Amino acid sequence: MTAFGMHLSVAGGLPKAVTRAIELGCDGFQVFARNPRSMRAKPLEPEQVAAFRHAREEAGMWPVVVHVNYLVNVATPKEELYDLSCDVLGDELARAQAIGADIVVMHPGHHLGTGIDEAITRVAAAIDRAYEQSDSQVTLCIENMAGAGTEVGRTFAELKQIIDSCRHGDLLGVCFDTCHAFAAGYDVATPEGLDATLDEISSTVGLQRVKMVHANDAMGTLGSGKDRHHNIGKGNIGLRGFTEILSRPAMARLPFILETPVNSPEDQERDLAAIRSCVP
Repeated sequence: MTAFGMHLSVAGGLPKAVTRAIELGCDGFQVFARNPRSMRAKPLEPEQVAAFRHAREEAGMWPVVVHVNYLVNVATPKEELYDLSCDVLGDELARAQAIGADIVVMHPGHHLGTGIDEAITRVAAAIDRAYEQSDSQVTLCIENMAGAGTEVGRTFAELKQIIDSCRHGDLLGVCFDTCHAFAAGYDVATPEGLDATLDEISSTVGLQRVKMVHANDAMGTLGSGKDRHHNIGKGNIGLRGFTEILSRPAMARLPFILETPVNSPEDQERDLAAIRSCVP
């Protein structure tokens, strides 16, 4: 049975995310484990960690996903930012281990004009460094990207290069973002396009590497390169597209975490109901 959840706020403390997940009827959820708008962060409070782990266990939530700070760029050629990004990534992995998270999700970053191959080398080295710094064993999923500007990870072949270049490849997975894929030119909204996408995933990273789905509808058109998430059924993937995605056994076995626009709690409830309505 497919698990469904959302990215949730930790305002008021980590345990509040579990409360919000229960109220919304989520199976699992995603959070930031540190301030997403700053490279600085306060240490986790032991009492908060203990309360979070207890509340999560009591509620039977799965999965718990930690999303890496958006400011992290482990593809950058800028040495100071690269070193800081490596340290923050290591801290994210350590925090995920501490709170009992199942998955950490990261964006590969931007190469800033230095080219994909050099960037992939930097990303892989950063991941190895972060694991060795943190001594974490949490699965790190690299997310496919929309391909805007100098973004790394537009294709699954690029994600495979990163994984193959890591010494810790056995701990790595892929997070399949539906909006990013559509924006990058993968027509996941049609049966034929989805077949081609899954075939490409199978021949590159391998379907077994895909550990979760970021289920987001797309505001932009196919191949636009625009990372603009829309509410489920309101964008260019649509309910038919998500129904097709959820009809595939390789996809239906995965947890679906929504990162859709939220203007009110009703938006979250509507989107969860909409994605669940797509289960064949």
